[in-house]
Amino acid sequence: RDLAGELHSYYNAERVLVDDVAVKMARLALMHATRQVLRNGLALIGVSAPARM
Repeated sequence: RDLAGELHSYYNAERVLVDDVAVKMARLALMHATRQVLRNGLALIGVSAPARM
């Protein structure tokens, strides 16, 4: 829950799709990595994650 909250705060504070390609790709990689960690954590406790919100 803490990770989801931190991601939500970051997403609201920072633009992900920016003109600088390196920054954009790094931020997208962060989003994908966080998604995977959240999925793995939910799977460990037997909770399914929605594919889309």
